[in-house]
Amino acid sequence: MHPVRVLLTKHMPVNEYPEKMQEWYHSALKELENKVKHYTPLVCEKKKPVPLKQYTPKIVKVLEFGRKQAGSKKEQERKQLIQRHKRELKGAIREIRKDNQYLARMQLSEIMERDAARKRKVKELLGSLATQEGEWKAMKRKKLNN
Repeated sequence: MHPVRVLLTKHMPVNEYPEKMQEWYHSALKELENKVKHYTPLVCEKKKPVPLKQYTPKIVKVLEFGRKQAGSKKEQERKQLIQRHKRELKGAIREIRKDNQYLARMQLSEIMERDAARKRKVKELLGSLATQEGEWKAMKRKKLNN
């Protein structure tokens, strides 16, 4: 509380305050002088550090240089089955992809054939309409000339 005492004694214009305020001021100073205990500052409790997880490595015996010893026959068979399954799965995916591409090509060719047939029919209709119109105009001219 020493900084508070210095602030109260040196930097406060007490004479300008009302009487009641001056009484409080003097009582506060007396309280500060009566309590002369020195307290140690507050310190946070120390926490124990969290230990890191220790991962123990799996140790495999090496009989020949560069070759690991397999665990058991069941484990070997299981690994082989897993590898075979992966290989077959990749092949199946590849075949499905090829089938999808083939179907897409066939659908596209069917659509192109239908479009070509529709264009051909429209062309034939327009051609026949043009010949009919030509014949009708010719007949009209004959009537006018007669």
